[in-house]
Amino acid sequence: MAAHPPVPGLYTSGLNQEPFNLAVYYQEHYRGLFKTALSAGEIRPLVIPWSLVGSFFLPLLYLSIPHVNKPWLYRMRWLVAAAVFNLNARLMQTTSAVNEAIAYATGLLATWGTINALRLLIFTRPQWDAARVERRPRGTENGSKEGIEKQPPVVPPDESVAASLRHFEYVWQPFPATGPFLARLGWTADLITALRGAGWNFSISSIPHPPFPSKKNLEGEPVRLDMIPLVSRTGTARSPTYASFLSARLLEFSLSYITIDLLTTTIRQDPYFVLGPDYRFHSYPLPASYSRLPFPQLTIPLLFRGPPAMAGIIAGLHLYYSFLQLAIVFPLRSLFGVRAELWQHPSLFGGLVPSVLDRGLAGFWGGWWHQTFRAGFVAPARWLLRLRSHNHHHHSDPHTRPCSHKSTRENKMHQILLESFLAFTLSGLVHSAGGYTAVPRTNRPWTPIAFFVFQAVGIILQVATSALVNHFIAQSFALLTGADKPPKKVIIPRWLRRIANLVYTILWLYLTAWGLIDDMSRAGVWLFEPVPISPFRLMGFGSPGNTNWWRWDRVGYRLGWYTGRQGRWWESGVTM
Repeated sequence: MAAHPPVPGLYTSGLNQEPFNLAVYYQEHYRGLFKTALSAGEIRPLVIPWSLVGSFFLPLLYLSIPHVNKPWLYRMRWLVAAAVFNLNARLMQTTSAVNEAIAYATGLLATWGTINALRLLIFTRPQWDAARVERRPRGTENGSKEGIEKQPPVVPPDESVAASLRHFEYVWQPFPATGPFLARLGWTADLITALRGAGWNFSISSIPHPPFPSKKNLEGEPVRLDMIPLVSRTGTARSPTYASFLSARLLEFSLSYITIDLLTTTIRQDPYFVLGPDYRFHSYPLPASYSRLPFPQLTIPLLFRGPPAMAGIIAGLHLYYSFLQLAIVFPLRSLFGVRAELWQHPSLFGGLVPSVLDRGLAGFWGGWWHQTFRAGFVAPARWLLRLRSHNHHHHSDPHTRPCSHKSTRENKMHQILLESFLAFTLSGLVHSAGGYTAVPRTNRPWTPIAFFVFQAVGIILQVATSALVNHFIAQSFALLTGADKPPKKVIIPRWLRRIANLVYTILWLYLTAWGLIDDMSRAGVWLFEPVPISPFRLMGFGSPGNTNWWRWDRVGYRLGWYTGRQGRWWESGVTM
């Protein structure tokens, strides 16, 4: 969408003769392009609520209508899914924003909203199988209050549950098919927005959660809150007290704030973070410090591009996630009810040791990374595998011999491969869509897809390499000791395995990171100002032409009202 404009001299900008700043110059250029396209009717801003119809409101209304005993209504889910796909495809084609982050997030919203809606409409059956944790006054169900009080006391997992247990009990609540419409609407809204599944019986395995209820008896089954671990097997932790939760989230928020402010003050001096690798086609100079580096083709990406980009992504996720958790748990607690309890807000990332050091690249993505979209990414593969299994059992000969252990292992490997490649491909599509809806629309949408597919390749390569190394060591041990057979299990020192896992993970991410970071840079993501006040610019560290400590101007960082063309009310709403 955006062509590179002619740039004034490197020391003056425009008519005001201020020091030239490449990031500010291109930000103003992109904003001008957006305003021109908006005035010409070629594009629309992201408008609330209409831009959320496909991703949220349409699935919400349909899934709030009972259809378990209405096959004709359940079959209509395909029409709803088609409508969701059409609405979000149109959203991607017609919508962007003057704010760089909102423009990028528009593509993520459209693509992820479609994946999540298809997960709930097609790939799973929430009204049959889903249940959430709910509180109810003691003694209202399953007998008298005296009978309830005779049950063994529940050991509260945290301070918030301890305060509620005096008056409430916790039970699993399936879809309230016979309840009032607002109750069904609230249940479904919680279902759609529970991305990691906290408080639901489809919670992802990497966060602490109670044991799931049996599928035969979802209604009113007690929740074993005393069996929620403090730390999951991947190192994701929950807070047992309000004080520990507050200190942990404030620390995350503060460190993220400082990191983001430092990065936004420094990295834009590198034209790569303004234009991506396309800066090479222009005469924009690199920072002077880069000229002193040996082997710049290797050391510049290794030191000054990959790590700052990764730090910016992680800090941005921590900043907004910790802020959201703090808001829900404290000022909005009465509004969210049981959803505001501490155990439903574990840490965003897992532990480095159990995930990356012990499992390598697979642990990085499957345990340490935030896992927010995991349920949607794995749902299509699991649906296809269920269909395949159903068809296999339906057509198989009952007199045939059962599968061997070897074929079972092969089937399991096929499942893992399908799930991994499909999940990483979908993740690539989501991020590629962000570049598509950016104002400087990226011209290589395949690069984020390549990055994520490479992660699946890297995981398979590491597993295969590890198996070959173990086989080589076993054969060498047998040869040196004169044993008839190599040992079945080779014991490699843990410290050596952990070093190897860490080195491999860092090396693979370094070799493949260009696929994602190049695309985000071309899309202008690093021009966004995540924090309103800049301590570093207050201390005088801003780059020439960009020294204002207040970062949120009135153009890209304020809510406004957009009126649709020709006054259409269905296109009008709140926008940024």
